[in-house]
Amino acid sequence: MDDYVAYLKRRMMVARLMGILACLVAIAGILLKYFNLINEWLCIISIAYAMGTIFASNSNLQDIRVGNPWQRVNALAAALLYVFVIFLIAYGFAEGLITTQF
Repeated sequence: MDDYVAYLKRRMMVARLMGILACLVAIAGILLKYFNLINEWLCIISIAYAMGTIFASNSNLQDIRVGNPWQRVNALAAALLYVFVIFLIAYGFAEGLITTQF
């Protein structure tokens, strides 16, 4: 039983660490936009991706702590945000709002 408890604690710490790192990515996107190093599209894409990662991490935590209903809600929100990121990237390149040149 002690091995299982240690496994769950490690899993929770990894999920929390991923959430913290995703928050740092979102903050970095906002700071880069504030200093005009990236455009609005890349800022929105980085924030949406970070939010998707945070929801995915939270889904992993919900599996350990609360149970199935909230885990599914968080997993669905993560999937929707990842699809939104793909849409933003495709739309941005198609409209010329994101370029590969500096």
